[in-house]
Amino acid sequence: MLGGDPLRFVLGGLDTEMREIETLLLNSGYLVEYAKIGQMRVNRSEAYEATSPIPMPTDVWVECRPVNYSKSELYSLGIDLIDHHQEGDVGYDMPPKQYWEASSLGQICNRLGIERTQRLNYIAAADHCLLSAYHEQCPEVDREGFLAFRMEFFNQFHENPIEYLKELHKRVLSYGQITMLGTKVYDVSSIQGRDRKWLSDLACCYGIKTVSISQKTNRFKMFVSNLSVKEIDRFCNEYASSLGNVINVYGDPKRQFAAAVVEGSYVRKD
Repeated sequence: MLGGDPLRFVLGGLDTEMREIETLLLNSGYLVEYAKIGQMRVNRSEAYEATSPIPMPTDVWVECRPVNYSKSELYSLGIDLIDHHQEGDVGYDMPPKQYWEASSLGQICNRLGIERTQRLNYIAAADHCLLSAYHEQCPEVDREGFLAFRMEFFNQFHENPIEYLKELHKRVLSYGQITMLGTKVYDVSSIQGRDRKWLSDLACCYGIKTVSISQKTNRFKMFVSNLSVKEIDRFCNEYASSLGNVINVYGDPKRQFAAAVVEGSYVRKD
């Protein structure tokens, strides 16, 4: 679907990969705008409900979409999409060995002819398949180097991030497990504040199944990680709809994660 040079790139919610994408685009001389709702940049759970900017032919929207537009409608208008979160996305359903081609960062680099580096490999693998990246299932991503790279990021939050990750792991194990989707998972919803930044790395580094529920004003998000292919498929196709009026559900069985954004307040089912 990606054609000639775009007029502009529209970026979704901020995370490590999106920050890197923005830097690469600006350094390459491209126009960058943020997907917004009202005057505020979207977060990742709102990224497919953007009210601005107005989509224009030759746009490339990265991990976001204007509200009330389907993917097919955008493609018919000459607008390209770079993503890997939902069925139909270029990078969706690609296995860990294809993390570079699947990730939004890899798609951007391939489009613009940007040289692939080890640092970019780590960022792309972390975003597309963090669990596999930690366990050496991604080409050119070694556990020791990847762990060092991830802990370098967490240095800004703790002077000894590896030791802190171990402490957090012990805390999660003390919570005990709950039954969900026919399996045992650790409910890490009570981990709040700065510690929430560690949740994905904690679960993937130690290979544990987790669920996290975060409540917003008029919606909540449930995120499950490291479940089996069948469990993720069931979450997306059955379990999410049982939670209420679903605003968005996404996930990828091969990447072993899924999330649902649901209207209202969460009511525990067990």
